[in-house]
Amino acid sequence: MSDLHVMAQTLRQLFDARQYQVADWFIDRCDRRQLEQLLRDANAVITLRIDYVVKKRLQRRSGVEAAVGTIEALPYVLNLWCREGRRSAVRSVLAELDSRQLCALGECMDLDPEVASMLREFHQ
Repeated sequence: MSDLHVMAQTLRQLFDARQYQVADWFIDRCDRRQLEQLLRDANAVITLRIDYVVKKRLQRRSGVEAAVGTIEALPYVLNLWCREGRRSAVRSVLAELDSRQLCALGECMDLDPEVASMLREFHQ
């Protein structure tokens, strides 16, 4: 799967849970180019609300940004969901990851041990 599908699924889960501040945090850490691609990609199904929020967050960014990739931004969100008991949201995002992305996520030092154990369900 592409980072766009992972990003779209993460945003859908955040908006479904009304975690708008976390969604803003996630958007602010994702790469501008990937976010712009997300807005143009018809296969990355996002709601009009998500589309609007991403566009507004991009407009507010300064010329110099310290954005990271989607995988690097995921641990914070996944760890939060795990603490809140939203394991189905964690699994829905993990299901969008390909084996390369799963390995990269597994190497993140700040990943909650429970999230790390869920990774094994998706590694084949």
